[in-house]
Amino acid sequence: MMLLILWHCWILKIKYVRMKKRRSSMAAEKSQQRMIYHFLLRQIKMGNYKSGDRFPTVKEIAGHFNVSYCPAQIALKTLEKDGYVRLSKGRTAEIIWQPDEKTEEALDFEERREVLRDLYEGLCHLSPLFRLQGLSLMDKEPLAELEQLLASDQEPLLFSLYKGFEDSLKPMKNQMLMYLFTDIDAFVGTALVDRMKRVNDGQGDRALEKVRKYLLNAIRCIKKQEYKNSFEQLLELSGYFKDFFDFDQKEICQKREAEAFSWEPQKGRKRYCDDIAIDLICKINQGVYPVDSYLPQGRLLADIYHVSPITMRRTINILNELGVAKNINGIGTKVIFPGDQTILYKMKDMTMDRNLIQFLEALQILAITGESVVFHTFPFFNEAAIKKIRGALKLKGDERSKVQTFAACLQAIVHCAPFAAIREIYSKLTLMTLKGSVLRLESTGDEGIAWWPEMAEQFENSLDNKDAALFSKTLFDLFHRSFCSTRETLCEIGVKQAASVAVPLIFN
Repeated sequence: MMLLILWHCWILKIKYVRMKKRRSSMAAEKSQQRMIYHFLLRQIKMGNYKSGDRFPTVKEIAGHFNVSYCPAQIALKTLEKDGYVRLSKGRTAEIIWQPDEKTEEALDFEERREVLRDLYEGLCHLSPLFRLQGLSLMDKEPLAELEQLLASDQEPLLFSLYKGFEDSLKPMKNQMLMYLFTDIDAFVGTALVDRMKRVNDGQGDRALEKVRKYLLNAIRCIKKQEYKNSFEQLLELSGYFKDFFDFDQKEICQKREAEAFSWEPQKGRKRYCDDIAIDLICKINQGVYPVDSYLPQGRLLADIYHVSPITMRRTINILNELGVAKNINGIGTKVIFPGDQTILYKMKDMTMDRNLIQFLEALQILAITGESVVFHTFPFFNEAAIKKIRGALKLKGDERSKVQTFAACLQAIVHCAPFAAIREIYSKLTLMTLKGSVLRLESTGDEGIAWWPEMAEQFENSLDNKDAALFSKTLFDLFHRSFCSTRETLCEIGVKQAASVAVPLIFN
């Protein structure tokens, strides 16, 4: 009888787990189809697809977003239901929406404006810096072509602006940054454009003309090497967008809980388990988790690395398979081997050039945005975050102290940044930096670094004096040095494309 009851309980548990997985899968597909819908709708309203043009097939849409056919097909059918396309069996979709139709109510914006405003506030600390870097790195000819595109009326203005924003990122040669731009664009969809029309009594082009003016002014300043003036124009552009997010507090009435912005810098199969496993092996090798000690509990590690508990369990399984750790029932995960160079051969995927390039791309983004982000986050640092940074600074061994300080500063931003979008973006950047752990598998952490003692002292002084400017400037120095040294190392060991990832310019 007892065995029958246990068997019944086990069957119920299996059904419950399967149901949770099914719900999780359905939620993910719903998020995907919403993202695809917004992206395609934006393309239609931008004039990229006009009546009679060939529209992408379900297969092409699914391939572009690296998803299954289901969310792509539902997104396309939703476009048909909302009156934007007409679907015919055996033929590609036909555009039936006309741009001169009556301005639609921006219901999507009304439902999501709190989330969109958070995203906007966060991007104010990122976007102007990305644009300044990209425009400054552009060669004269493409910069002139971009200026001509924006100044002319040969293309729909919204299309020209979109292409201008996209082209301004390309000179940095950072695929991860392009994914960020794509994910933001897909998330925002047409909400901002619809809002512009609504605020300007249906005359959306009036707002877009101002955006064009700011961008053209920024480009013309770059051509004259007036970088400070260019940056001021880009800041004013960000400030101009603010008006579209301001509203009377009495108006706040969200009909449903808005979906938060999510960024996925790794398209396709995710290998976070491998990344975290390599990082843990490095820490074991450096004595952070000595042989015969126990790793922190899975939920604590999941919180440290900003991943789900299931991802952490898979990571522990990898350590078990590699012979680095062993699960002791009822106690925890025991470290039994420090790891060595043979690990590289057992985890060949982690030594692929693309993973190292992603690490370099993450460092580039940190070097460009870190100073601005941490300057505005520093006042929000809690005692726990400051304690971790101080603890890392006091560690023996320059290399060990530098690596742990780098990580502690990222953790502080992820946990304390006032904007959810910044926390999301920096949590993913933190995961991407784990890909560089493979470069220090043989490091003991005791290696000396000539410039680290002075930098550590600057960090200490900034914390003692609560000096946000000094702290952010010092962290920028750490990020920039890390990028430059990593880029040099990757070039030396023959990693393709490392030399093409642009070195961030330093402006006075």
